[in-house]
Amino acid sequence: MSSQQIQTAFRIVAVAALASAFFQVTLGGVVRVTDSGLGCPDWPLCHGRIIPPFDTATLIEYSHRLSASVLVLLVAANMAISWMYFRRRAFVFYSGAASLALVLIASILGGVTVLTELEWWVVTLHLAIAETLIGCLIIAAVSGWNAPAARSELSMPERAVTLWALAAVVGTLLLILSGSFMVGYGAGSSCSTWPLCRGSLLPDGSAYAIHMGHRFVAAAVFVIVAIAVWRVWRSATVGGPVRYVTLIALSLFVAQIALGALLVWLGFSAELKAVHLSLATLGWIAVVFMAALRLLPAYLREATGQLSDGDTLSAGDMRWQPR
Repeated sequence: MSSQQIQTAFRIVAVAALASAFFQVTLGGVVRVTDSGLGCPDWPLCHGRIIPPFDTATLIEYSHRLSASVLVLLVAANMAISWMYFRRRAFVFYSGAASLALVLIASILGGVTVLTELEWWVVTLHLAIAETLIGCLIIAAVSGWNAPAARSELSMPERAVTLWALAAVVGTLLLILSGSFMVGYGAGSSCSTWPLCRGSLLPDGSAYAIHMGHRFVAAAVFVIVAIAVWRVWRSATVGGPVRYVTLIALSLFVAQIALGALLVWLGFSAELKAVHLSLATLGWIAVVFMAALRLLPAYLREATGQLSDGDTLSAGDMRWQPR
């Protein structure tokens, strides 16, 4: 394969794997809000069969398993390309290897989730692995999209931007997991008013407190993301793509807060619950992209004009060489 074919193949597989991972998390949300998690009460078969019976809950859960199989294949293909052609590209190779490990762990946890009859902590851990997998796929895609960069030192103000971007990543993941804990505890529908709960910021009762705690976490993370977006936007070393992603990330968080309010006002419909998780995952993707584009050396080199149009990939030793 030529260097251009290798690069094109990597990009196609990376995007396909990321899209599949997002679809898998979204479908997992549908499984949860429709109470279809035990539509297949056994694992790895479904009702002891390869082809399950055709009822709604079973088909939803079985579709989730089938999409997981597609995701495993795409992540394995991504790792295969990384192994064959990008072994000297640390960000590409190790994030690809981590992705493969995580997707296999997630598959096993999917079985544990069924066998433990949807224990909340297993469900939350399963979601954490899935979201981390998405993060690793983003790192692999961004770092392998263009030529590798020479290392560059960041000034102290730029390091502050880096810290805010990383804080946004950590905060967003914690927010998603706090929502999963809230639902697993049974407090997802406990507060039927918004923004207050039963007319109070600190309502009595553990279920109400957990629900409001998730809202407090959401407010705190929104502030962190807003500051990170502002700092990244003003950074002298970022280019147009990063600026667009920052706006998308902030817009998704605003939409997520609005959807959370709408979810309460409309009585916690299953459809809106599924959209809520899907939008949260989109926000996670945008924040990780923002951090990856800001931090990874491949983008820093391109954004600061150090990457020339004449750079190409040598398939022989997998290092980028000028024509």
